[in-house]
Amino acid sequence: MSDPSRSQKLAELEKLAAKTACVIVGKNDVGQPLDARSIARDATKGCSSLAGAFALAKITEEKNMVDEVTSTYILPDDSVLLMIGNTKELVAVCKLANETDPRINLIRTNSKEMKLRFARIQVSKPIAGFGGQTDTLIALGATLPAISQNGWREEEGQFFLQDSVTTEDKDLTTKNAGSLPGWIKYIKRIDDSKKWIDAHA
Repeated sequence: MSDPSRSQKLAELEKLAAKTACVIVGKNDVGQPLDARSIARDATKGCSSLAGAFALAKITEEKNMVDEVTSTYILPDDSVLLMIGNTKELVAVCKLANETDPRINLIRTNSKEMKLRFARIQVSKPIAGFGGQTDTLIALGATLPAISQNGWREEEGQFFLQDSVTTEDKDLTTKNAGSLPGWIKYIKRIDDSKKWIDAHA
């Protein structure tokens, strides 16, 4: 018998995730954040789940000789995973990947250290007392564009990801330094509105 509270929780996560976009592109296709945002939001290229993004890129679960409890996907060193949405939406995407089939518990690189870049993009400005919207754009992979004052950001070398990230939602500690939802929430905490990129500029 199914758990109605779990079903409701998953429905809420799916509703949030539906507003995101995820896509895997070649490292040379990731230039400025606004260009990367356009690629991710292109309905013919992106989708609202990590499983969908990996499927479109024809990347399947890595099978190991030893049966593992984690479902691992290998992101090629010449590819970049782009994700865009607000903080709650992106965390929902990760939770769905971690908890529902086809599961993606761990994302690894082939041979290099995993890196993370981000940009905060102001999609709409507050009007007459109503809040605007600022999305987070994530770029994840082994080979990423350089950071710049008005482009991709990396907070002073804080993103120590080793060769993998987990989709499990954990607060960042030394032990949990590879939690993708943890980093997404951290980005919101250290946000600086002076560094936002205007989507309509």
